[in-house]
Amino acid sequence: MSLENSYIPDIVPEDDLEYFRKAGYGNRVGWGKSAAILIVDMTDEFTTGDYGVGREDTGSAAVDANKKLIEAARDASVPVYYVKPSRNFPEGYPGATKRPGARSSVEKKESKGQNINEKLAPLPEEIVLDKPRASAFFDTHLAMLLHNRGIDTVIVTGMTTSGCVRATVVDGHSSNFRIIIPIECVADRSTFANEASLFDMDMKYADVTPLKDVVNQLKGIGKK
Repeated sequence: MSLENSYIPDIVPEDDLEYFRKAGYGNRVGWGKSAAILIVDMTDEFTTGDYGVGREDTGSAAVDANKKLIEAARDASVPVYYVKPSRNFPEGYPGATKRPGARSSVEKKESKGQNINEKLAPLPEEIVLDKPRASAFFDTHLAMLLHNRGIDTVIVTGMTTSGCVRATVVDGHSSNFRIIIPIECVADRSTFANEASLFDMDMKYADVTPLKDVVNQLKGIGKK
């Protein structure tokens, strides 16, 4: 089986690719009838270098790419949803990751770091959800909101690729959505983890696609 349309970074050994070919991975899921954009954790703490969890160079590039995507979606009347980490945990509730200090009293409080990057600010009518775990679907009403609106295709973006984006993609796939990932619209504090995660998700759960192709698809929706 050919993997010519798949996302294959240089870090993937040819021997590994052969096993994916033999197993039949890498098929395209394509777009369905109705799409939505899902912006995951594009907050100041992840997209800037001002907080311990962020990375400035990858985060700022992802912000600029998401801005282009969001503008195209709004022009096409495609709904945009946002999710960001919740800090309202009850005492004794474990944090979303293993990172030491993630449950400190300072980090549990709402701060500027929790704000969605101002370049990507939601419109008043756009939905913003808090999530208690890595996945945007876990213990939220996101799947219900999307299904009730007749959405079958979710374009997932955000940070970090190997963490909350990946968890969201896996759960979105499990919730029977077609998942599209614009390459430039996701980022990670680890460039290696970013590449490896995009490859693995493209093989199993999603179509990893250049941003320009996603924007062109959205423009086509807007003309219908």
